[in-house]
Amino acid sequence: MTKVIIAVFDGLQPTQIDQSITPNIYRIAQEGCFFENHHPVFPSVTRINAATMVTGVGPDLHGLAGNMLVARDFDPLRVISAMEPELAEIAASSIPILHAQTLQEVLNTVDMEYIAIGVGTSGNAYVHNPRGEEVGGATIHPEFAIPSEVYSELDRRYGKWPPQVLPNTPRYEHSMNIFLDYILEERDPEVALIWSSEPDKSQHAYGVGTLESRRALHEADSQFGRLVERLGDSQKLRDTQVLILSDHGYSTIIKPVNIERELRNSELETELRTQKILIAPNGGSALLYISDSDRDLADQVVDWLVNQEWCGTILASERLGDIKGTIPSSTVSYDGSRCPDLTISFKWNSERNVEGYMGKVYSTGGESGLGQHGSMSRHEMNNTLICQGTHFKKGERMLSPSGNIDIMPTILDILEVPAPDSITGRVLKESFVGSDSKVISKTTEYQASRMFDRGLYSQRIVVSNVGTVIYLDEGNSIHEFRGD
Repeated sequence: MTKVIIAVFDGLQPTQIDQSITPNIYRIAQEGCFFENHHPVFPSVTRINAATMVTGVGPDLHGLAGNMLVARDFDPLRVISAMEPELAEIAASSIPILHAQTLQEVLNTVDMEYIAIGVGTSGNAYVHNPRGEEVGGATIHPEFAIPSEVYSELDRRYGKWPPQVLPNTPRYEHSMNIFLDYILEERDPEVALIWSSEPDKSQHAYGVGTLESRRALHEADSQFGRLVERLGDSQKLRDTQVLILSDHGYSTIIKPVNIERELRNSELETELRTQKILIAPNGGSALLYISDSDRDLADQVVDWLVNQEWCGTILASERLGDIKGTIPSSTVSYDGSRCPDLTISFKWNSERNVEGYMGKVYSTGGESGLGQHGSMSRHEMNNTLICQGTHFKKGERMLSPSGNIDIMPTILDILEVPAPDSITGRVLKESFVGSDSKVISKTTEYQASRMFDRGLYSQRIVVSNVGTVIYLDEGNSIHEFRGD
């Protein structure tokens, strides 16, 4: 029977796949289908993209709006981190974590199973199967498991998880031990996922393309090589389809920006202090929640934002109505019940860092020269997807737009499981053996501008569409100053 294995390398850019640093990933990229025009959903952060991978919808529909967010249906005055304790707290209040069916919920209806193991954040692992106690399957993390009894069983059989270090190889090696033995051989699920926290952790700590980050990626690739070897040796796994995936691309920080501190020094200080404005930082973007979705207050915030040199694109929810200089959040599928009223993606450029990697961006955190993501930079909105197996064409470079939103529907199609009507991603049929499917895409550009104290602010967002599926390519702004 056909199986699907997904190997995720957090923050892996297509340009980082190299014969010397990532020989195992590189070989599969040469042998299988390499999607060169693959996209995360925006914001280009991990947990919302993990949720998108397992629901086939964007954050507007699955309800996880960022790594940091305000869940107004849970607590309208609290910015929370989408980590396991906070998400479990929401679930305990009988509020759904995700507003869309997950992969395991769909597979459960046909007696199939999805098991995920990951050594990234607890929130990332949690969203793969938040209802695992009810619907089967499992998600496994160094700090917990769903169902909970799995954690104690693995602790007994494989020992304690190693401490988190940089690079995070010991934990990934431990997870690979569990993946090869317990998950693939013993549990034998129809879909299995293993998530490496590298190169993401090392790029945040040391920068994109540094010696430390290259070492981390090389060690992760070596552990992945153990899986590649097992696939070649195991008769049971002969008909396994392999997807190599990343959640987002990467940039180098120009300068960190503390929006909350800067707002405290503005005329909006009172509104910030009285929680009429809540800010959820997300690296290369920031989510702004306005009390009662007050249009007049939102307009004042926009007026302040466009005066800042670091202000890139500004999205506005339809709850606010038309605000001069903003682009509707719905143009990039980011206008759901938990999505913010205003979203700013920081300004970026395509300059190279000291290691030669393109893409620099302002950020809500970190330090200049270190790695970051979360914005609409084209270098973050292009991530990795490689597919290999009997189902896929060999040695193909796919140029058609694709995205993390397409992972779930493609897996269901491979397994011949009907997809829920709620899914908004598409099946990547153009990569299937024997398919002559032609992908017709179109590009749309959205623009908006607004005068500010010293000149004109202009923004543009570029999206690709395949049918009704929206892929955000990039978005940025220009400040034209009087006399320039």
